[in-house]
Amino acid sequence: MRESRLSDKLKLLDQYIHELVKHFYLKTALDSPGTELSSSELFACNILGRKGRCTMSQLAEECGLALSSMTGVVDRLVAKECAKRTRDNEKDRRKVFVELDRKGEKIYQEILESEMEMIITMMESLKPQEQDVLLNALRKAVACLKK
Repeated sequence: MRESRLSDKLKLLDQYIHELVKHFYLKTALDSPGTELSSSELFACNILGRKGRCTMSQLAEECGLALSSMTGVVDRLVAKECAKRTRDNEKDRRKVFVELDRKGEKIYQEILESEMEMIITMMESLKPQEQDVLLNALRKAVACLKK
């Protein structure tokens, strides 16, 4: 009986996570002015907007992609004038950095505004105590995944 309840909870959690991902990333991808960008490109813009200038390896790790796949995503972002590659001339010239260009910054700001609207809507639907419980549970979940 207990395993059945746990199984039901796991299914519900999976559904909720799927819905959140769908709303935060897929809906944002479809509704954003950067609709010429794929979901991978939008995700990379979001990471670059949050982290700022980073190496290709760091960006690939953050996006959960192989370096070769990340190179393709960045190639497309550069071609669309959303990102630029730079090198640190004084140190290791082999190290390539990526950062958002003006167009990419604009797209990132629009993604951020869209995400904030959804977060505000979600939080406003909860009582203050429920907000605290949600934030605490998410903090624990994220910490568990980082182990």
